[in-house]
Amino acid sequence: MKRRHCAALFNLNLMPCPGSRCGDACPVERCNYARKIQESIHLIRLGARVGLAGQLTGLEKKTLKRLYRELTGRPSPSGQLPYSDTWLLENDRYQFHVNLIWYLHRRMNRPACSPARILIDVFELYTQMTREPRLDLTRAAFILRLFNTGLWNEHRCCLCGAAFPAPVDSNQTFCPGCRLYHRYRCHHCNMPLSPKSRGVRRKRCRHCGTALV
Repeated sequence: MKRRHCAALFNLNLMPCPGSRCGDACPVERCNYARKIQESIHLIRLGARVGLAGQLTGLEKKTLKRLYRELTGRPSPSGQLPYSDTWLLENDRYQFHVNLIWYLHRRMNRPACSPARILIDVFELYTQMTREPRLDLTRAAFILRLFNTGLWNEHRCCLCGAAFPAPVDSNQTFCPGCRLYHRYRCHHCNMPLSPKSRGVRRKRCRHCGTALV
């Protein structure tokens, strides 16, 4: 039996392969390998290390190390990938950006796309929407892993009613946006809160007398 060859590899117009649109796996082995190489190059240029690129594309570490050195001129940095969400729960601004990553992932998660392509699309759109991104590609990949493994799920905010992601066993009732907004405004009358003295915790709003969140 003759081996199949992808017509896209020999097309002078460089038309995309019909079997690998949107990151879908092509039945032709060489075309599928070329797609993984292309995704790895894109990931490395966005800041991915060899370990992350290998997890997403499945390529050998030896190949990715050579590719990383050719693209950046230096070896890939060593170190472990994130494995705990403690750093996310300590900062409301981080959680606000996690919320944005979660919404983008829900919109762009298509079954036909590879995990690498989904991460690339989500991260590029995230950096375009934010002036000062607080999450790099490695942390964005870790956040998507929290969603995919079910460690984080959807919660509902008691103030605005919007859905937001949080750990499964979390007792959070307010979304990060409401927590940041009502840090400076009363959640009942929406009036600005007066500065508090150092060491003294603000108990009630001076305008309506409502107990603060």
